[in-house]
This record gives sequence, C-alpha cells and structure tokens, in this order.
Amino acid sequence: MRIGYLRNYKKPQQLADLIASVGQSKGVDIFYFSPKDVDVNKSRIKGLLYKDGKWKSIKAKIPRIIDVNSNCLKHKKVIKHLRKHAHLTENGRNRISKLSLQEQLQEDDDYQTFTIPTRQCASFSDIETFLEEYTAIVLRPVHNNQADGVYKVTKVRPEQYILDYQNTSVEVSYEELITFCDNEILIKDYIVQKYIDSVTPEGNAFDWRIHFEKTGHGNWRIISNQIRIGLNQTLTTNWKKGGGMMDTDIFMKLKYGSEAEIKQEQVKECGLQLAAKIESIRETTLATLSIDLGIDHNGDIFIFDANDAPVTTNLLGEIAMLRTDYYQYLLKTKTDK
Repeated sequence: MRIGYLRNYKKPQQLADLIASVGQSKGVDIFYFSPKDVDVNKSRIKGLLYKDGKWKSIKAKIPRIIDVNSNCLKHKKVIKHLRKHAHLTENGRNRISKLSLQEQLQEDDDYQTFTIPTRQCASFSDIETFLEEYTAIVLRPVHNNQADGVYKVTKVRPEQYILDYQNTSVEVSYEELITFCDNEILIKDYIVQKYIDSVTPEGNAFDWRIHFEKTGHGNWRIISNQIRIGLNQTLTTNWKKGGGMMDTDIFMKLKYGSEAEIKQEQVKECGLQLAAKIESIRETTLATLSIDLGIDHNGDIFIFDANDAPVTTNLLGEIAMLRTDYYQYLLKTKTDK
C-alpha cells in the first residue's frame, strides 16, 4: 500500500522520515514529493519512495491517497490536478478565513456562544460602531497567523482612546485614531472584533491551543493541550515578544482552583465539537488541525482561530503513529479514487 506525501521541501524533513519508518512497519510505503515534482500533463510524479530504511528516487503514477500540507495549496494547478486523481487530506476547498470562521459558526445556534462579534474593516465607521457597542475592540490582519499587526483600541472617555500594540500603550484623540486607521488599517485587509479578556490574574494574555490528529478509526484525538501566555502582553501570545508555555494542569488549578478539572473537560469537549464543525463547514475531512481558544473573566469559552497546518514540534512520535494509522483507515475507506 502506498501513500503520497506532498510537502514544499525538496527533501523529506524529520516528520516525513519518522512517518515513513513507522509506516513501513505497518505495511504502508510513503512516496514523498513536492509540487514541482508533479507532471500534470503525463499524470506522473518524480519523487522519493521509502524502502528498507532509505529514500529512493522513482517515477510513479499518482497515489490514490495523498497527505497534503496546506502550505502546498498555493500551487493551485498541481492541487487541482491531484484532486481529480486522488483523495487529498487537504484539498483546499472551502477554506475558512478568520472572518468566515466567526460568521459561519454564528449561523449555527449550537456554536453561537463560542463566537466573537467580527466584521470586515471596510471603513472607519465599522471600527467606530464596534467601539460604541463594545468599548474595547481588536483590529486583526486577516492573512497573518502570527500576532504581528494586532491592535487593541479602548474607549476611555468621549473622543479619547487607548491604543495598545504589543507592549506599547498610548492615548490618542478621535482625530488621531482616524488618522491611524486610515494609514495602518483601512489600506490593508483587517477585521475588527470585540475584545475578549482572556488574561491571567497578572494581566498577561493567554490562549489554549488544542492540537488534533485523526486516528485509525477516522475520528479526532487530542494529542496536545498547551496554554500559551504572552508575558507582559495584554493582547496576544506573541512568542517573539516574550511569550511562553505553561503546563495546562498547573495553569487551570491556579486559575480555577477546585473547578479546574471540570473546566478542562469543558474546554476539551468544546474543542472536539468545533473540530467536527469546521470539517462540516468545509465539507471535507482533514488529517490534522489546531484550534486556539480563549476564556474570559466569566469563564466563557471563545474560538480565536483554527489552523490546518499546526506546528508539530515535540509531537513527532505520536503524530507518526496516529498518521500512519489514519493512512490505513483511508486506504480501506477511500476506494472511489
């Protein structure tokens, strides 16, 4: 049995090596290639097949199952061609932006409580309307998955605002806020959101990242729960500016005391529900996913973001075992290609 493994790197990286080794022990051969290796005219691929502990260069037809990292989706012609001949673990269809994620969850009564009021920044009036309604808002770039470019605006009194960016906080007038938005926000692709005060008792921003992988039964399994804290940051968990990790059990006990275990189970269940819902929205099945959640001062849970190419550092062994089990599941169930 052969599984395609599509990545942008010319040569296999550490996770590919590990998956190939584990896969071979389960009777699954891994065929590694990059988008540049695909000949769409001949429907042939020049890639690397893992056999007997080594990668060997071969030419082969398109495998019927291909593990695709979402970073490869920019090669649209190749992805479109592969979709015609194989089942892709990430096919690029119906991908969800930060805005559409909130909008589509809002349309479902079962998920409305997890959503954050969000709007596209088309004009300053969009920002002003949110400030009137919520007092504190966040301005967030649509196409940046990092914390860079995220601003918080708080209305402190009529026509006076606090503008926060990373570790900097300045007071600005109404006119200065308009100028800032005209020069930094409205000329780019931004959304405006209600500010969710997901902060530690010390005032540092935190979020809860849950990493999911599919199992050999085709269902989601949580393989990692991480509390990410932005040290001396009230808005984002930007590692570049001093962010860090904290043990989930310790963090929840410090924050929720005797209610910690109940809250943890609530967050995990919320994550599993959201992972299933995201697949439903996209009308596709995924192999991997991470979701970032926030918890406000009332203990309410909100979804901040979803990532279809989560970082795999320190999880390689467990991912390799689960991913190869999932390959076997796909080979048994995806017989239409």
